[in-house]
Amino acid sequence: MKDFLFLAFFSGIAIALGFLISFYLLFVRNEQRFKLKFLGFLFMALSLRIVKSILFFSGEIPNLAVAIGYLGLSSIGPLLWLYFKYFDADAPKLASKDLLHFLPALIGTVHIALAKNPVANIYYLYTTYGLFIYVLAAWLKFRQSGETKAVFHKWNSLLILTVGCFGGIFLFQFYTDTMFNYAMGAVVAAIMVFVLLVFLLNNPVLFPSKRKSISFDSSLIHHIKSELNTQKIYQEPSLTLDKFAKKLNRPAYLISRIIKQEYGMTFPELINYCRIQQVATSLSNGKGKNVKIETLAYEAGFNTPSTFYTAFKKFTGMNPTEFQKNPPKVQAEVLSNPNLAYSKK
Repeated sequence: MKDFLFLAFFSGIAIALGFLISFYLLFVRNEQRFKLKFLGFLFMALSLRIVKSILFFSGEIPNLAVAIGYLGLSSIGPLLWLYFKYFDADAPKLASKDLLHFLPALIGTVHIALAKNPVANIYYLYTTYGLFIYVLAAWLKFRQSGETKAVFHKWNSLLILTVGCFGGIFLFQFYTDTMFNYAMGAVVAAIMVFVLLVFLLNNPVLFPSKRKSISFDSSLIHHIKSELNTQKIYQEPSLTLDKFAKKLNRPAYLISRIIKQEYGMTFPELINYCRIQQVATSLSNGKGKNVKIETLAYEAGFNTPSTFYTAFKKFTGMNPTEFQKNPPKVQAEVLSNPNLAYSKK
C-alpha cells in the first residue's frame, strides 16, 4: 500500500507540473501563440490521461473521471499532428476541417460519461492504437519541415518520441494483469513529463519571449549616440559602462538597457564594434597602407592586439589582412552588413 501511495505522489507531482506547463504556454507566453496553444493543450491532454491512471490504481473511479481521461487520450494525437502541421506556417489560421480530428474525442467522452454499460475499454484501446497513426503522421510532417536549428530538431524529435512512448505505456497498462505494473506505467509516463519539462526549461530559445520596447528619454538616447558617433568616446582605452554612465550622470543600468534596445548589443560589444568600424573604415580608404594595423587598433581604443584581432574577426568574419585584400565593393558590403550596422534605422 505504501508503494502505491509513493507512486501516486510521484505521478501527482508530474501531473501538477504538466498542468503548470500548459497554463504557462497558454496564458503567460504572448509570442507564437498559435503554435504554443497546440503545445499547451497537448501537455494538458497528457496530464489528464495520467490523472486517469492514478485514479484507477487508487481505487474505483466514476464514469465522469474515466470520460475526462479519455478526453485527454483522444486529444493527444490530433494536437500533436496540428502542432507539426502549423509549425512552419507563416500566417497560421486553423482550418475548419481540422476540428473534425476532435469529433471522436467529443463522441467518446460523452458516451463514456453517460453509458451505464462499461464501454470505456473499447474506446481506450482503439484510440490508443489510433494515437500511433497520428505519431506517424507527425513524424512524416516533421521530416518535411524546413526548420534547420538544431535545438528545434531535438525538441520536436523528443516530442514525437515521447508521445509514441506514451502510446506504448497506455497499451502496456491495458494488457497488464497486475495493478503494480499498471502503476509503474503511470510512473514512467510521469517521468516523461519531467523530461519534456527539463528540456523546455533548459532551452528557452525554443520559444523566446519578445520583450516590448520601453520608451526612454529621447534626449538621453541622442546624448548617447552623440558621444559614440561624434565625440567618439569609444576611443578611450579604459572606458567602462560605469565611467560612461558617470559621464552622462545617469545610472549604469539605465544606459545598459537603452544600448541593448537601441543597438541590440551589450555595452562592451557596442564599444568593440565602434572601434572595429573605425579601423575597417581606415583600412578601406587606404590609410592602412601607410600605418601599421596595430597602430590603427590603438587609435580606436584597443589595449592589446589580441583583443583587436579577435573582435575584428567576430564583427567582419575575416582578419584585417584579408579585409584589405578584398576589393572596395566587398569592403563596403562588410561595413554595411546588418550585423555591423550599430545605428538604429
